[in-house]
Amino acid sequence: MIKKKDEKNIETIIGKETVIEGKITLPTSLRIDGKIIGEIESSGDVYIGKGATVEPTVRAKNVFIAGEVKGDVQATEKVRIEATGKLTGTTSARGIIIEDGGIFNGNSSIIEAEETVGLKQKNKLVNKKETGERAG
Repeated sequence: MIKKKDEKNIETIIGKETVIEGKITLPTSLRIDGKIIGEIESSGDVYIGKGATVEPTVRAKNVFIAGEVKGDVQATEKVRIEATGKLTGTTSARGIIIEDGGIFNGNSSIIEAEETVGLKQKNKLVNKKETGERAG
């Protein structure tokens, strides 16, 4: 369950009736209550609310799933599938938490701290492009 203190850090919210097709890239945290068909790349956390659907790719620091994800989830820290959440696909993270009632169908790999450096570096490059800074 997403705690109130975590909600204060969310700068972008996609509402229940919203459907977005395409790529979303952002340097902050994101909460999704609608439907996303496309890539999500975030340097912050991604919260997928109950009733929300996302496919095919999510890359973030932490990914919290209370809705449904079909595809590939990559987290530099952890993936948490809540009691109402469902993940069908692949995931890689430093840790995976599946609450009682949560569903995970697919493949997972636990990555070590050194492996997350590559994912974090990629996110930094994306953020520099977004803010107009030069990478390198």
